[in-house]
Formats: sequence, C-alpha cells, structure tokens
Amino acid sequence: MDISVDVLAQSQQLATTITENAWLWTGNFLALIVLTVIFLFFAMKGGRSGLISFILALYAGYAIYVVFPYTDFIVAMGGTAPVKAILSLVIFGAATFLPFIVIRRLTGGGFGSLTFIPNLILSFLAAAFLLVLGYHVFDISNIYQFSQPLDQLFAPEGFFFWWFIAPLIGLFLLAR
Repeated sequence: MDISVDVLAQSQQLATTITENAWLWTGNFLALIVLTVIFLFFAMKGGRSGLISFILALYAGYAIYVVFPYTDFIVAMGGTAPVKAILSLVIFGAATFLPFIVIRRLTGGGFGSLTFIPNLILSFLAAAFLLVLGYHVFDISNIYQFSQPLDQLFAPEGFFFWWFIAPLIGLFLLAR
C-alpha cells in the first residue's frame, strides 16, 4: 500500500514539474511561438506557395527598406524611440507587401504543396528572421520587452548572419 502511494506522489510531482517547466519555456519564447503559429496558419491556408512567397518577399522587403532613400528621414520624424520603431516596421511592411504580391504571382504554380512539418520549420525560420530583424534593424525592444532566452538567441551581433540566412537554407532544403 505504501509503494502505490509513493509512486502516486512521485508521479504527481513529476507531472507538476513538467507542467511548470512547459509554462516557463512557453512564456520565455512566447513572441517566437506566436509568430511561428501565425506563419504556420498562413502557410496552411495560403495555398501552394504562400509561405515560400512570403519568405522571399521578406528578403525583398528588407532590401527595399535598406536602399529606400527616405527611410532615415521618415524614421527620424518619429521623435521617441517607440514611434521610430513603429515607423520602421510600417516602412518594412509596405516594402514587403508589393514584392509579396509579385512573387506570389510568379511562383503560384511553380512549387508543390508542402506538408505540415516543412511548413512548421519554415514558419519557425521566418519568425526567427523577423525577430532578428526586429532586434538589429527595427529596435523592437523599445516596444516589447523580450525575455532573456530570446535576447540570448537573437541579440548578439554574431548571430545576425546565421538567423538571416536560416530561412534561405530552409527553403533550399525543404522547398522542391
């Protein structure tokens, strides 16, 4: 009788520990998880090449954002740091929208439909790409306070390149 009570108590303690760790992990990576889920939903509903076109449009939007001659002027008009971050996100969003429409039309029939796992991986990589841009280009930390684990993954300058090319590597390996 004592053995079964002991086993039940240990099982309950294990379940509590696992649940606490899961909630802690989820809270620490909430921004990344939410972006990944949004992109995964878009990938599943977006049709044959929605996520692939979106990832390519993110790169095109970043290129347009960088070379747009009035970016600094528009962002400087913001005054405070949060407004500047929001203005830079709006410019990036506008610079990404038109390339998405064009790339979507060009790639609509060229890619097969991806299954759930490749869509999940590409969604994660696209979310990580946006977070690394948020950290290094748009200074999103003025709007949203990221957790320490996310800071450790995306804030170091040395990681920028690897997170920047990760979606391209994912596309190369997963999109056929």
